[in-house]
Amino acid sequence: MQSANKAKSKNENAAPLGVKDLALHIERDINIGRVSPGAWLKQIDLERAYGASRLTIRQALERLAERGHVELLPNRGYRVKEFDTERFNNIINIRAILEVAAAESVAGHLDNESIARMTRSAEDFLESVRNGTSLDQEQANRTFHREMLRACPNRDLVDLIFDLRDRIPVAVQRERYNLTMLQRSAEEHFEMIELIRLGKRSELASLVRKHALGSLLK
Repeated sequence: MQSANKAKSKNENAAPLGVKDLALHIERDINIGRVSPGAWLKQIDLERAYGASRLTIRQALERLAERGHVELLPNRGYRVKEFDTERFNNIINIRAILEVAAAESVAGHLDNESIARMTRSAEDFLESVRNGTSLDQEQANRTFHREMLRACPNRDLVDLIFDLRDRIPVAVQRERYNLTMLQRSAEEHFEMIELIRLGKRSELASLVRKHALGSLLK
């Protein structure tokens, strides 16, 4: 496991992780590409890497299997699940529906301070597209959408949206989105800000759907 040595040195003096936090750590390592699709997750390696007990490791892997990040092969163990086209398309389509609903609830309801924060986040994303890494782009994009949905009254809906975002590894996103698409995405961020400011719900809903679906639209 590529992140084992780094994680070990990082966790040597830290308190043992609980099941939820350990699952989040492993999921994050999968999402940013430190653990590759198809890689076997040996419990002894995970114990060393994350400083967790065998029982905690097993429960964390069970949680990740429920979320579709890993799979259990009888008599062989757990491995990182391959991310196929069908799964990618399913997640994107579900996310588009949820993001449209959330965006409609904030149109016309953000104050000037919120609009200013969104604008700064949009500028940061544009800069990351021009000069940043894929991870920089993912983080800046996430910050923008967090800011946009800050005023959404249905926080469970927002949590579901970001849960779905976390299910697509950065490496998979890197394969799907080229520079032209990223630049278009950056432009759409600024268009969203203006539509939110003007309270144009229907126009915003159409743009958010287009933005969320990205490469799935012909």
